Amino acid sequence: MTLASKGGTVVATAVAPWQQTQVDMSLFELTLFNKQILGTVFGSGSPRAAIPELLKLYQNGRLKLDELITKKYKLEDINQGYQDMRDGKNIRGVIDFN
Repeated sequence: MTLASKGGTVVATAVAPWQQTQVDMSLFELTLFNKQILGTVFGSGSPRAAIPELLKLYQNGRLKLDELITKKYKLEDINQGYQDMRDGKNIRGVIDFN
């Protein structure tokens, strides 16, 4: 909340454990600086509508995903992929099923 500017909105995108029911924050800062808190899943959009559109953009070359892949792994090398991710050796490792 402190990083949001006056009149800013903080968007929670990660799913917290369902048992977590409390959070620490400054209610003074929330009201004094007119800030907002918003929760969202999938960007508040519809995956049913968005995924086909994203696939179409990718197929037409307008959504560049291949360029984001830092390393490909075979399925049998999945453990190495996880280790590389933990070690910071790849950012977007993917499993190649071919």
